[in-house]
Amino acid sequence: MEKPAILGGKPVREKPLPFVSIIFDDDEIQSSLIALKDRALASGVFIEKFEKEFANFIGTKYAVSVSNGTDGLFLAYLVLGLTFNKHVVTTPITFIATASTIVHTGAIPIFADVDFDGNISPESVAKVVKSGEVDGLSLVHLYGKPVEMDPILEIAEEYQIPIIEDASHAHGAEYKGKKVGSIGDIGVFSLYPTKVIAAGGWGGVITTNNREVYEKLLYLRAHGEERVKLGKAGAYTYIRLGYNLRMSNIEAAVAYHQLKKINKFIEARQKNAKLLTDLLSDVDGLILPTYPAYMKHIFYIYNVLIDENKIGWTRDKFVEALNAEGIPAERGYHTPLHKQPLFQRINDPNVNHFARIIKYPDYGKVKLPKAEEVAKRTIWLPVHPGLNEEDIESIAKAIVKLIEWKKGKS
Repeated sequence: MEKPAILGGKPVREKPLPFVSIIFDDDEIQSSLIALKDRALASGVFIEKFEKEFANFIGTKYAVSVSNGTDGLFLAYLVLGLTFNKHVVTTPITFIATASTIVHTGAIPIFADVDFDGNISPESVAKVVKSGEVDGLSLVHLYGKPVEMDPILEIAEEYQIPIIEDASHAHGAEYKGKKVGSIGDIGVFSLYPTKVIAAGGWGGVITTNNREVYEKLLYLRAHGEERVKLGKAGAYTYIRLGYNLRMSNIEAAVAYHQLKKINKFIEARQKNAKLLTDLLSDVDGLILPTYPAYMKHIFYIYNVLIDENKIGWTRDKFVEALNAEGIPAERGYHTPLHKQPLFQRINDPNVNHFARIIKYPDYGKVKLPKAEEVAKRTIWLPVHPGLNEEDIESIAKAIVKLIEWKKGKS
């Protein structure tokens, strides 16, 4: 029986695997050089080309590039009027930006519970909507798996509530034949370097089928300047309060060519995920990701729920032990947002300046049992396109090694 590396044994991998991998080639390099040679840095043809192709890919009429996914969420809430004292239901199992941008617009996050896959629970959403005033729904297609949208759409239609899809993990994921980002009122995607596709730095995209929303976004991302509509004739004429939240032409040049390869990237992720599932399917104590046939899961992250009693390790120690084996496991979103120090102290003006004019719920009293359990039991594993079959096999080997060692010691 092999001793774990964390206890002095030989690691499964001498050279650790990367948790993420940015894959690009001469296409991205050459297009960046074109933008540089043309002196087209802040604006240029690649922005227009990328926006057009991204809208085509998602299946929406419009796509608006922005500085990053966080700013995309901020603008999405803003353009839908989810501002002062409006209530927006969202998930506590997500990156902080999903909820912090709600606060930045002056709105109030209301957390619903999740299912064991980590995605927001339609039943919990319905319960929250029916129990109080709700003005918007912000859903996260977590890890690349779509939210169960039909019941969400039903409750949104019944109560006339707009839906924002935070699809930062889910470029190309589908629900019943429709790509996420085209199902709700607005979709938001991140192009951060770790995502399914990347831009040349930061970058994000907002998608919509609503012409009025699209036109407002163009103004909001560019100082509210009439140049948006009138070109040079509108220079230095400002018709609304706006921001400077635009993507650069160089970033768009990289994103444009990344988008051309997205189906290849997704296929590699799905192939790696299937292999890992096959290798771990008989291991007791692991709940592996599943999804129905009507969903396309693109596996931005391969998430596993563990049963600490069955595998013999605490979650945090198991992650530490896997890292010692050269496997870049992570704890993921290990503290739900309603339990984060920010939201525990959200009514303190020293923590959140909006607290001087807005009264927030006492998040310390919020109980979301599934979210709290999922946060304690989740492990993230990589399945990105930079990994090959041997790499995936080493991930499974390390997991089995650690669990079998514990069983042999019990």
